[in-house]
Amino acid sequence: MGLLGAPWLRLHGACLFLTTLALRAVGHPYDGSKLPNRIYPGVIALIKLVLSDMDNTLIPFGARHVSPRTLEAIHDVINAGIHFGPDTGRDYVELMRFFHMDEACFMTGIMSNGKRVRVDGRDVWTYSIPHDWLQRIADALKPERGMFLVCFPLDTNLFNPGYVVGASEEEMNEYERLVHFNGGRVEDVPNIDFIAAAIACNGDEKRHAYCQQLIAEACPEVETIMSVPNWFDVLPLGINKASALDTILDAVGATRDEVVVFGDSGNDVAILSEVHYSVAVANATDEVKGVCNFHCGASADEGVADALFEIARATRANEVPAFLREG
Repeated sequence: MGLLGAPWLRLHGACLFLTTLALRAVGHPYDGSKLPNRIYPGVIALIKLVLSDMDNTLIPFGARHVSPRTLEAIHDVINAGIHFGPDTGRDYVELMRFFHMDEACFMTGIMSNGKRVRVDGRDVWTYSIPHDWLQRIADALKPERGMFLVCFPLDTNLFNPGYVVGASEEEMNEYERLVHFNGGRVEDVPNIDFIAAAIACNGDEKRHAYCQQLIAEACPEVETIMSVPNWFDVLPLGINKASALDTILDAVGATRDEVVVFGDSGNDVAILSEVHYSVAVANATDEVKGVCNFHCGASADEGVADALFEIARATRANEVPAFLREG
């Protein structure tokens, strides 16, 4: 075993004993036999936060609302004492519509791809995209047919539209139906604060690559990632879902080993790579499946809802959720 083996085991056992005593002292039901931690067998690793992407993860792409069963599953998790929140490129006002105005489902979460972090109904961090960046992007897209910029205000409500820059009425209406947002057409980017932006781009992979090249040349301060078909999220370099992770964890008092994250596509890869309990839905891209440690059912089959019910059940039973058990 070596010179350090026996002392390490003795220290490990002492730590386990002290951990058990400490948890019992505050009334925790831990008995040292359940919920094995991924680092030290026998040490409890309670889930304190669950984050889920929206489109093609919590809901099938194209759905206008979260299903009643998924709402029930979210409330089951919350009632089990766990924070739940969306982890999404969509902003607060869009989530109002998706969750049928059930604010309990999005009082906490990472929104606008990391540019808004909310905890218990209040913003704990926000970031506005510089106006100059957005105008440069809009100007680069104006000569192109079927490509345009959509900007979402920082201060928003149900009547506050996403500003569609330089698109025809027909083009805007097509994407309003596809992506489900309320649009208002403008010729230039309004001089207000914007928390999120996206680029609509109809076409094949070659045309998508051309669009991304235009943006890279016009505004090298951002990157573009396709989140749903023909729709690129505009992300300031260094700001994404993963960059917001520590902010939300600190605010809810959790660690990276106490959060479960669900995702399906490119804008989820960074945050999924940062946590142990990373979960790919069955319809996820190969890239996402490659970085995730665990898997659940498809979005169309309410796979995340199934997982949420299991998380709530296992938490009450002081067990590891079945789909998160290793080996």
